[in-house]
Amino acid sequence: MKSDKYFPEPQAAAATASRTDAFLHWLHIALSALVVAMMLPMLNSCKHTELWDDVPGPIAEFINQYFPFSELNSVTHSASAYHIRIDDGPGLTFGSDYAWEVIDGYGMPLPQVLLFDQLPPKMYQYLQETEQLNEVFSMSRDEASYTASLLNTTLTYKIADESLTTYQPTP
Repeated sequence: MKSDKYFPEPQAAAATASRTDAFLHWLHIALSALVVAMMLPMLNSCKHTELWDDVPGPIAEFINQYFPFSELNSVTHSASAYHIRIDDGPGLTFGSDYAWEVIDGYGMPLPQVLLFDQLPPKMYQYLQETEQLNEVFSMSRDEASYTASLLNTTLTYKIADESLTTYQPTP
């Protein structure tokens, strides 16, 4: 039997089939690995979605207002506070009344709209006039005062007498 390019000999056909099977096997493994790699982030995002279930409504609204489209990294709750860490973002502490107590940007400036809405007007005005709105990295409040930690300064607003004081640590 004469062999030509259209009618290969049986040994050549077997070798071609073996290479095709090896390629298909490799393709199957590669596609399976790709599917698994694509599914891992989805499994992780399910965890983040479940964390939102642990967040009370008023706190969730606060986070969505000032840090929209955020994923949560952790949520812990004690009798007196909720501690929430946003993925690649700030940490927030809320009291048992769901009001914020501490917001720490962990090295990132806090959003200006948050400062405008949540700080006393006199404090915000000072930050605006001194062009330090982009330098507020954390803020806290209690019954007596508001405190903002800036790049090289701590600014405190006393509620009782509406006074502002700054503190610069000495190197």
